[in-house]
Amino acid sequence: MDQLRSLFQHSPLIPLFLSIAAGYWIGKFKIGKFQLGGLAGTLLAAVVIGQLGIPVNEQVKTLMFALFIYATGYVSGPQFFRSLNRKTFRQVQLALISAIVVFCLIFVVVKLMGFDKGTAAGLLAGATTESASLGTAGEAMQHLGLEADKVKTLEANMGVTYAITYLFGMMTVIIFAGRAAPRLMGIQLKTEAEKLEREMGSTGTKLAPGQFDAFGALTARVYRVTNSEAVGMTVKDIESRFEIKVEQAVDHVKRIEVTPDLTLQSGYRLAIQGDLDQVMQAGQLIGEETADISSMEFINEERDVVVTRKQLHGKTLAQAKEMLHLRHRYGVQATRLSRLDQEMEMYPHTELHRGDVVRFVGSAEAVEKASKEVGYSLVPSKTVDYVYFGLGAVVGFLLGLISVSVAGLPVSLGTGGGCLISGLIFGWLRAKYQTFGNLPASTAQYLRDFGLAVFIASVGLAAGPQAFSQIKQFGLVLPLIGLIVALVPCLIVLFYGRFMLKMNPIVLCGAITGNLTCTPALNELIDASDSSTPVLGYTVTYTISNVLLTFLGPIIVFVV
Repeated sequence: MDQLRSLFQHSPLIPLFLSIAAGYWIGKFKIGKFQLGGLAGTLLAAVVIGQLGIPVNEQVKTLMFALFIYATGYVSGPQFFRSLNRKTFRQVQLALISAIVVFCLIFVVVKLMGFDKGTAAGLLAGATTESASLGTAGEAMQHLGLEADKVKTLEANMGVTYAITYLFGMMTVIIFAGRAAPRLMGIQLKTEAEKLEREMGSTGTKLAPGQFDAFGALTARVYRVTNSEAVGMTVKDIESRFEIKVEQAVDHVKRIEVTPDLTLQSGYRLAIQGDLDQVMQAGQLIGEETADISSMEFINEERDVVVTRKQLHGKTLAQAKEMLHLRHRYGVQATRLSRLDQEMEMYPHTELHRGDVVRFVGSAEAVEKASKEVGYSLVPSKTVDYVYFGLGAVVGFLLGLISVSVAGLPVSLGTGGGCLISGLIFGWLRAKYQTFGNLPASTAQYLRDFGLAVFIASVGLAAGPQAFSQIKQFGLVLPLIGLIVALVPCLIVLFYGRFMLKMNPIVLCGAITGNLTCTPALNELIDASDSSTPVLGYTVTYTISNVLLTFLGPIIVFVV
């Protein structure tokens, strides 16, 4: 043990990465459907390894937290600002109420139990599974004017409390949203999900992620103009009559430019694309189908497009189709819709939000035109706009330095709060003006996952020596309080949303998981309901709560 301690103290990066490796290995194990997860596993592993007294580099810890929180804000920015409207006001209300209830509960618990600031901040982060509040609370402790040893003790108590209450907070939300809430409302999740799907225009066909209706897909066929009725008609006549797209035209062996006023002549070969029934009807008018595709090229493309067009926000898919006529005008089909990386069912009455990602399929040229009509393309790229990224981080650090005096204490956003605000603004600007600021989704996800993992491991290593004293002092009290802090806002939001706001029960269950930023609970809810409809309530509440709970960290530190 002495040799191991000496090794770790000589090279503190070894225990840091060992904690991450061991934690994510532990997090893979399942008990039934329950899985601890990599972050919780990392924290537990770091607390155990930290018993050896590992030095933690505060600069590394701060840097990785800054990367995590900036990337989180960058990804959430478009959804956050677009959530602040009348249509989503009910979900915003739920997020606000949940955050206020959490704050009041922790305030009362601290007064009754005599918890210190570190324990209170750890309770907030653990019970609500909002790891980001650890960083903002930890930074706030540095500005309290306390001695270094006292601050270190508070941070250790925060880390241990977080580790203990995180598991119980997550389990509470999973069980409540998927089991308790439906029983309290007297509903069956699958029945309510099916009812909502029918209201949104579902035909009853269930598709797995990535699948789409092959018979609804665009079909390309080639016809030779042989019928006298077609001779003399223009491309515009054909396309408007059958809602198909004439992609290419060939005069015997020579390619002809397709324009709306192109007049069809006997012997022309036309490549048309559209729904199968429309294509076949058009073919009957044009003439005979042919397998001769010489002088023609059929290159289709699949592309993800971010919705930014203001007029599309809040419109249903059916309304958007009428506005854009994508199949008729461009010959493309939308096969997938996602919001905050959660796939949405594409029913006629599913609403579009700015910031949603739609997948288009069709000819390369047509997809390019349709993409510009809707928003901007997420063209696969490994290139990061480091100028924009660096400026965003600098702005975040500068915002974090701004300080105001409250009750004689200097209060500031800190690195975490500053980078979160900067990330929200820079992410929103990127979505609005897509010509700059590229940050590939995979890169943003890496920054969030790895940055948070290193930060959590650092917290656990620093908390290690104090862990057992904290556990001895409070014993089973912390898990019980963590359960209460997670359960009470769930109950209040449930009854307020159901009886005051008259929300759809399946959407309300999804909102509950978002209020406490518990994505595992959402996944369990989707499995239990066999539907993605809970995502309709999750995305807005998750985005708003991510910001509110992160800023509650320093508020808890300064107030309790």
